[in-house]
Amino acid sequence: MKRLTPGMMLAVIGMGTAVAVLMLFAAGVCPWAPVSAVCLFTASLMTWVPLREERGYVFALIEYVLVTGVSLLISRQSIYTYLYIALFGHYAVVRFFLLSNLNDRFLTVLIRLLFLNLMAAAGIAFAEYVLGMELETLLPRVSVFILIGVLQGVFLVFMLLYKIFAMLFDSLIRNFLIPKR
Repeated sequence: MKRLTPGMMLAVIGMGTAVAVLMLFAAGVCPWAPVSAVCLFTASLMTWVPLREERGYVFALIEYVLVTGVSLLISRQSIYTYLYIALFGHYAVVRFFLLSNLNDRFLTVLIRLLFLNLMAAAGIAFAEYVLGMELETLLPRVSVFILIGVLQGVFLVFMLLYKIFAMLFDSLIRNFLIPKR
C-alpha cells in the first residue's frame, strides 16, 4: 500500500461522494426498479475506493458520512437513500475488515450475511416506527419464509456482485484513477 498525499485522498473522497450522491439521486428519480438497483449498487461501491489506501477505514467512514449527509439533504424522501444508510453504504468497510482479519472465507460470508440481515431488520424497524411507513401494504401476501428466502438470495447475489466489481476495480481501474507517489 503506497501512501497518497492528503490532497489526493481528499480528491478521491470528493469524487466518490459526488458519484455516490448522484447515483442515489438517480435511483430515487428513475421509475424502473432494475436501473434504481444498479444505481444503488454503484453508490455502495464508491465506499470501496478509499479502503485500499493507507488509513483507508477512516477515509471510507468519512466518505460514508458525507454521502449520508448530502443525500439526506438532497433526496430525503427516497427509499434508496435509507437503503444506502442502513444496508449498503457501510458494507464495504465491514467486508474489508472481515477479509483482512479472518482467514476462513465461509465464516466471513456467514458473518456478512448475518450483518446484512441485522441491518435489514434495523432498517425495517426504522421505516415502520420512525418514518411511519406501512410495509405490509407494499409486500405481497406470501409466506414469511418465502420472503426471508428471497431476501437471503438477494443478499448473496449482492455479495457476489460486490466481490466481482471490487476485484475489477482493484485490478483494472484503481491504478488509472488513483496515481501513486
